[in-house]
Amino acid sequence: MGVPMARRLAAAGHDLTVWNRTPARAAPLAGSGAAVRGTPAEAVRDRELVVTMLTDAAAVEDVLFGPDGAAPALPPGAVIADMSTIGPDAVHRVRSRLPEGIGYVDAPVSGSVPHAEAGELVILAGAAQDDLARCAGALAALGQVRHVGPPGSGAALKLVVNGALVGSFAVLGEALAVADRLGVDSGLALDALARISPQARRLKEHTGGEPPRFTLALAAKDIGLALDGSPPAGVLSAVRARTDAALAAGLGGHDLVALTDHIRRTPTMRLTLGNPETVPAPPNPAYSHTAYVTQGPMLYVSGQIALGEDGQVDKPGDMTRQSEVVLSLLERILAAHGAGFGDVVNIRTFITDMDRLREYGAVRRRYFTGPPPTSTTVEVSRLFHPDALLEVEIVAAVP
Repeated sequence: MGVPMARRLAAAGHDLTVWNRTPARAAPLAGSGAAVRGTPAEAVRDRELVVTMLTDAAAVEDVLFGPDGAAPALPPGAVIADMSTIGPDAVHRVRSRLPEGIGYVDAPVSGSVPHAEAGELVILAGAAQDDLARCAGALAALGQVRHVGPPGSGAALKLVVNGALVGSFAVLGEALAVADRLGVDSGLALDALARISPQARRLKEHTGGEPPRFTLALAAKDIGLALDGSPPAGVLSAVRARTDAALAAGLGGHDLVALTDHIRRTPTMRLTLGNPETVPAPPNPAYSHTAYVTQGPMLYVSGQIALGEDGQVDKPGDMTRQSEVVLSLLERILAAHGAGFGDVVNIRTFITDMDRLREYGAVRRRYFTGPPPTSTTVEVSRLFHPDALLEVEIVAAVP
């Protein structure tokens, strides 16, 4: 984004110096009328207006306040227009650290590289009126400026916009998955969706050979900022989970349109509660032995005691035997779902006498022979069956 923006400023006749954390990206700008500098401090010296376009808040703070940072080198009365997407909290933090008398405009943009090249960005400016007036001429070369309130307002509105944008691509993935399930031709579905959705039109235009306009990694960062401090519920939380899954699949450097295809081809989460026929049924109907989750998938197993087919505890008072029965039940439950003890990620043990932990541990080590899972062991005064000496529950990642 920064390179086409700098070219437009130079073409508009502004006396321009530039710096980039990756020097090779800034070098071509020397042929566009800009002077390339070696540090942020050198780039801002004697400049009336400083424009920053960076990845995140950490980058902004490093460039302004880190080694050879821009802030100490600013001349009195200069204005910073930060066009990065960093969120309102970071805007207030950055503004509070600036030297006295330095103006600050929080000015994230709506639009991507083609809009930057054409000077058609929508600039969401949060600023005092005087500060915005001092950089209005330069910003006009980049697009349409909308004054949306005091500093922090632009950053907040940008998160609202990007939340809807990323959510739209996620919903398109779900819609195309529905089309696949119902046997609707994907091209036909996309044609119909393009009539009501600019994001669907973007999908139709995307060829796969062009550089990313807005990467999935940046989209995930913005969704995280939008949800910062919010409880994990609601549509955007689900979008964040889907975006995180796409990042885990190695798609962070891909264009945001890749989220749609990833969601389309990834099964939605399904939960199946059940009781494998290989173990005795629960002694009461208040719970299931297993909760089987696909999209992972993860297997959650209720606490098991040494209960036999007759509903009685095998060998009351014998910790070793009860441990063997419990682990045998867990082994059969795992096998019923195509897993083994090597797939267990968490084990939780409730034992009525911690002095007998060694007996249980000796049996457990015979079953868990690889890297140990996460584990919690708690002594309790009694379990739901009076003859049970221990109860064990596990969580496993099913291959």
